[in-house]
Amino acid sequence: MAREMSVEAGQAKTWFVKVDGRIYGPYTSPQMRGYVSEGRVADYTLVSVERDGDWKPAGDVEILTSWIEDARQVSAASASTENPANLLVITELESGVNDAVASVLNRYGDAVSIVPGVWLVRARTTASTLRNDLSHLLDREDKLFVVDASRDRSAWFNFASDTDAKVRGLWRGDDAGQD
Repeated sequence: MAREMSVEAGQAKTWFVKVDGRIYGPYTSPQMRGYVSEGRVADYTLVSVERDGDWKPAGDVEILTSWIEDARQVSAASASTENPANLLVITELESGVNDAVASVLNRYGDAVSIVPGVWLVRARTTASTLRNDLSHLLDREDKLFVVDASRDRSAWFNFASDTDAKVRGLWRGDDAGQD
């Protein structure tokens, strides 16, 4: 019998996420909360507490809804009260969405292409928000890395789990980023 996804499920040992028919996880509750705060799990993201369980949008799960709302408030406060950020956007686009990516970047603010696949953008947004907006354009083989040089933040998309762990560790300055 599948466990009910509720506040109690926030204490579940595992969470699974389904994106484009692929299942990811298991993730711990602290990992899920981190993904929510980074914007990687949104209202519409399909989640379950079991790999073969019932899938629901995260916005229909009480604990995730509260985490999503907390993340929105933090993001809105950060984006609205601070000066524009200098964002470095680095892409490896195999799917040919270069023009679409450039269009999104130009909507955010002043954007200049430095070399193919690298842009400097000055905008009132966060690295996570920009990553989330661009990720909808990308295919499985595309990669994205956004550095907020003004706020010492970064966000990325489509990195292998070992690369993800190394980047997280190196960015935090711990030994996890070392080979």
